[in-house]
Amino acid sequence: MSIKCIFVLFFPVKLSIFIFTNSLSLSALGDCEAGWRPYQDRCYYFSTEMSKTWQEAEAYCVSQSGHLASIPNQETTSFITATSDVWIGLNDLEFSDYLWSDGSALSHTNWGPGEPNDHAGRENCVELVTTQNGSSYWNDIFCDAHQDWVCMIAKGKTPTEPPVPPSAIPGNTY
Repeated sequence: MSIKCIFVLFFPVKLSIFIFTNSLSLSALGDCEAGWRPYQDRCYYFSTEMSKTWQEAEAYCVSQSGHLASIPNQETTSFITATSDVWIGLNDLEFSDYLWSDGSALSHTNWGPGEPNDHAGRENCVELVTTQNGSSYWNDIFCDAHQDWVCMIAKGKTPTEPPVPPSAIPGNTY
């Protein structure tokens, strides 16, 4: 008889906690807007239609309520690895140390051999380079190079505008 009482008392509590946890997770994380891909607690926009300088790409991401992608671990690197080289948010434009454009701490690195090398004292921005075998690494590069890019925003946050690449800049044929 006491076993029956214990079962009856605890089952509804466990069930209500389970339902609460699931509904909290769904509402807290939200969905990504059309054109953005979900991964963990973020939404990512992969631009491959209009290459931009690092500053132009970061400005575009900020206009979408985000930043160029930060990469906190190898799993995120694997998710972001693309078919082309892309700008990520890592840079040393303002300080001598590399920092993410969203202000998050640099807790993981994936530098290629001999990188960062600050070639000619002008390589202050970072690209994620994808190799033919599908692996990837970071390379510091001139910030005025034109690359594809990856924006990142928190899940549940709505981009300011739809993620459409800006129109071409006259003379920009990169």
